[in-house]
Amino acid sequence: MEHTFYLPTAKTYFLKLEKPIVFFDLETTGTSTSADRIVELYAVRIEKDGSEQEIHHLINPTIPIPEDATAIHGISNEMVDGKPTFLDLLDDLYAFFNGCDLGGYNIKRFDAPILMQEFHRYKRYPVNYNDVKLIDAMAIYHQKEKRDLAAALNFYCQKEHKEAHSAKADVLATIDILKRQLLMYDDLKPNTSFLHDYTNPGNSVDFSGKFIRNENGEIVFNFGKHQGKPACEQADYLKWMLDGDFSVDTKMVAKRIYMNCTWEKEIKQWLNYNNITYNVDVASALYTTVKFGEDVFPFQTSMTQDKINITYLIEPTSVYTLYNADAKKMLLNTLDTILSKTSI
Repeated sequence: MEHTFYLPTAKTYFLKLEKPIVFFDLETTGTSTSADRIVELYAVRIEKDGSEQEIHHLINPTIPIPEDATAIHGISNEMVDGKPTFLDLLDDLYAFFNGCDLGGYNIKRFDAPILMQEFHRYKRYPVNYNDVKLIDAMAIYHQKEKRDLAAALNFYCQKEHKEAHSAKADVLATIDILKRQLLMYDDLKPNTSFLHDYTNPGNSVDFSGKFIRNENGEIVFNFGKHQGKPACEQADYLKWMLDGDFSVDTKMVAKRIYMNCTWEKEIKQWLNYNNITYNVDVASALYTTVKFGEDVFPFQTSMTQDKINITYLIEPTSVYTLYNADAKKMLLNTLDTILSKTSI
């Protein structure tokens, strides 16, 4: 006799997830992503099988909550007195957000950067701006209808948002809105990659939009006196940004651009100095050595932790060190350009 098994469908199994996703909302002491602190956090983590768990914390920000902020979200200094600080919750929050995509309402410009800034204070990085997919129901809504959260909830779900600026109410409203959006619009696909691309322009580099890619694929500044200029051409400005009042994701991007541009310059100088640039056989040997990790004469490699040390064995011998995957990619791209030109 055959047995049948009942497999329950989780109530939130409405997205095709590549990895878990956390829908979250923050209430804060103000609007600065670099200086202000979180006073309330509510989050729902949805696993790939549709199961979910939630966390909800009032958080002592360790700085005063201004009256104008309290007037918006209703959280006073007295309410957070004696509550855990972000540091007290650090391990649990890291585990909750680690390895997840992110969802919410208007999180790209504010909630995600300020959350990253809080983790950055303690050198913990569960959210990698380079890998994370952001699902922002507001961005979908604004592309479709151009309103705010309360209007979105009324439009899509015919509900009044009676607890606006309550972190929990905002998250639950966001999930309801996204469900209705996926049902209403045939062109929306229920997977995180599609929704991330739909709400994040392909030329965006950091959450805050300080860097974008131009039509040639170059990373350029999207603000200030150097707007539109290639970032690599303004090394001093990139260094200034590292100490400026910018969100942590923007600073991380600025540092990565600065290092990549520095490595690109150093790599080209090393290749030219050793006469590799115009020697297709030697350039090909170096490409194979680095790409496949198998030494091809006249090159020899060794590893020091994550670093790759390349020794050019022709007298006088010369050594160049690739410090991480970005530097390795930079060398391979440079060699690929050299080999493409010489093969024509």
